[in-house]
Amino acid sequence: MHDWQYFFNHDRSNLNQGTYRIFEPEWKAEILHWFSQKDVDKQQKEDFIQALIDFDDGCGDFYRYRAYFLAAEALSQFPECSLGDAIVEQLLKWSYAYFRQDKRDWQILPKPLVKTARKMLELTDRKRVIAAFVHLVHTTESRSILRVAAEELGTLDPGNKSAIAALVLMPITENRHGFCPRSYSLGKIAVGDETAIASLVQIIKTTPSEEIFFFAIIDLEKISVGNPTAIAALVHLMETTLNKGNCYNAIAALGKIAVGDQTAIAALVKFLQINQGDRICFDAAQALWQIDPSNAAVLKSLVHILETSANISLINRTATYLLKIEPENKTLIAGNKTAIATLSKTLESSQCDNERWQAAKSLLQVDSNNQVAINVLFELVQNLGQSPKYPDYAEFIANAASRSLSQIDPSNQLAIDALVQLIETAHDHSYLNLAVQHLGLFGAGNKIAITTLTELIASTKDDYLLCNAAGSLEKIDPGNKVALSMLCQVIETNQDESGRLYAIQNLLIIDPVNPKAMATLCQIRESNPYQHESILTDAVQNLEQLDLENKLVKEKLNEVIPTLIRFFQNFQQDDDNKNCCNNNATVQLSYESCLLDIADSLTKILPKEHLLQVVISLKDYLSKKFYQNNSYRYEAVFNIIWHCAENLTYPEFHKAIN
Repeated sequence: MHDWQYFFNHDRSNLNQGTYRIFEPEWKAEILHWFSQKDVDKQQKEDFIQALIDFDDGCGDFYRYRAYFLAAEALSQFPECSLGDAIVEQLLKWSYAYFRQDKRDWQILPKPLVKTARKMLELTDRKRVIAAFVHLVHTTESRSILRVAAEELGTLDPGNKSAIAALVLMPITENRHGFCPRSYSLGKIAVGDETAIASLVQIIKTTPSEEIFFFAIIDLEKISVGNPTAIAALVHLMETTLNKGNCYNAIAALGKIAVGDQTAIAALVKFLQINQGDRICFDAAQALWQIDPSNAAVLKSLVHILETSANISLINRTATYLLKIEPENKTLIAGNKTAIATLSKTLESSQCDNERWQAAKSLLQVDSNNQVAINVLFELVQNLGQSPKYPDYAEFIANAASRSLSQIDPSNQLAIDALVQLIETAHDHSYLNLAVQHLGLFGAGNKIAITTLTELIASTKDDYLLCNAAGSLEKIDPGNKVALSMLCQVIETNQDESGRLYAIQNLLIIDPVNPKAMATLCQIRESNPYQHESILTDAVQNLEQLDLENKLVKEKLNEVIPTLIRFFQNFQQDDDNKNCCNNNATVQLSYESCLLDIADSLTKILPKEHLLQVVISLKDYLSKKFYQNNSYRYEAVFNIIWHCAENLTYPEFHKAIN
């Protein structure tokens, strides 16, 4: 079979009579094999490629792009094609989120097109792609395109000198976030390259910018493991800088790139001797242990901190590290004993709850049965509400202590008793809510906890407390009907929007595909789109984790998907805030961008039987009018319909969208 029309015979007057194997996944391998066959006439191959890139699908270019991408992939089997350069150039244009057509016109491209074009650059004729990128990095006037092109070139052709040279010659700049694109890009593509290493070392030596300096250090870590030039530069910086932050960064980098290097080891040992007692000695000791495990100077320095420092936080951190690094190592036994004694002393004598919590947590990491530490955590939970002067601080400590207890023993009866007692006696709602939430961490199946939460749900008039109690009850008693029914009741009866949202969040944790909760959530978002804009996004993304083959999940999805489609149809942009540079505009932008995340999740859960109706329901929102009014919705809808086009036959899609 040598005639290419066997795979592709377009009949515009009757699509069902045409042959569109080019769009059927099961035929792709056969088509690519056809292009590789030497007994197929070259002109046949040229004609097939021409037909693919010229295909006018008559349905918004969705299938035109697919045909073009097949032509691009065919170049890997037919590299001598006369159209190869033009195809690769077009892929290159599509592979950017934006591309300058001429000096006045910038074209914004849909993300699915950009993403697929970038993928095709890896699958088409590799030599042509590398040559095209080399040409681009030498000719583009756009700094941002230069950086992206150099990164792509470095990925396709690791160590490519043109890519590295282009980045090295870029001016040292930082954006509004203090981020240095040049150093970041070098760190991605120039592992072991001496020119790039020298460039980053030069940045470290000369830049006045703390931000650029920081990112240069990070990228030096990525590309210069074991490199003497980089190690020498970092050692010099550590020994000479008066800036503590720069010194810390240099020490941390040495710990990652200088394993076994005698120059770095000697420099760190000397640093510890000179700076005994300084807080930065802990970081130096940690770096030294990373590059020279069992070095005696580490033990000496850490023990010195334990014995002399007045900073309890540093003492706890040091003791914890001593217990962490090879606790069976004979050279560390004395240090471990000192660490344990130091932490135990903190438990007994400190008046600071935070210090006691940290010490208890550190001890329990090496001895999960340490009863003194467990008792301290229990006491901290019990004392919740006993510090009226600093209620937020008391909550934080109780929160941390409760979580530590749950990690040690998820069915810890002491913790359960303490929380139950607090629920029964606390009058402050913030403490009561916290105790209820933490009870959900303990004792799956514990009858006392289940009874306490059930009784609280039945008696409370506070919907927020009810939602918290229902959420905790579901965690320790999955499928509890009381929790489910009470949350549904709050959603139906509560007149406070925030209260309903909170109930919805808790209900969707229990039942992620609950149609009532999703419908109510969409309604709230439509009426007040600039509050809690991420709740709907999270709810839809959670659907991706479900078993989509489960019969009950399928049934609920059949109700939820039309709700989500209506959400895209009903979404309105607030023209009054459209061009504002204030907080409202920022919130609006965040909410509108959430549409893209929701669309992405929707494509992953759409059953095939819904695809045609989705195209019919959303196709009108791809018009130029809707793009101008709301580009985010346009792009979100484009992403959804792109997915539908990939999973429908060409005649089906053509009929649905026209």
